[in-house]
Amino acid sequence: MKIALDPGHGGIFPGAIGLVPFELKEKDVTLAICAKMSTLLKKQGHKVLLTREGDTNWESNVSRDIRKRAELANNARADLLVSVHCNAYSDPNPEGIETWYRVENKRSETLARTMQQALAVTFSDHLNRGVKPKDLLLFRYLAMPACHVEAEYLTNPAQLEFLASDFNQEKIAQTLTQGLLNFAALA
Repeated sequence: MKIALDPGHGGIFPGAIGLVPFELKEKDVTLAICAKMSTLLKKQGHKVLLTREGDTNWESNVSRDIRKRAELANNARADLLVSVHCNAYSDPNPEGIETWYRVENKRSETLARTMQQALAVTFSDHLNRGVKPKDLLLFRYLAMPACHVEAEYLTNPAQLEFLASDFNQEKIAQTLTQGLLNFAALA
């Protein structure tokens, strides 16, 4: 299977920024997780495309940058795309893991449910915020099933520490990889 991994944000687009107990940018966490996923998936014999491989952006306009990421996945004829993100909120208390999918796309919904199920099993001590349809700009440009994983809240101090840990990033990558393998087994 050819899998496109989209590490959310990058370059001039930092994404969410957690500030307590230290500063952590979403773009750094998502790149670390996707790089680890790429290695794991390649070991399983899958082809992997990363929409970015460093702290970069394609365009200076966020909408055009998102469109370019979709274009990369479409041109590579990826079978699916997983976009990895960290959540944020103005209140430091929200926490939890959730997965969004492309509206009215059954394969995207199945992919999202499979990914969320893997996360909920591995991280059973985290709040399971479920699976939700979302009309994201990235989804509009894609020609393949896709989901968007929100790994935790960077604005929650405890979850920021969780996301900053290399051990936890590896565990998230392993879990998302297993979710993808579970999805591939359904096909």
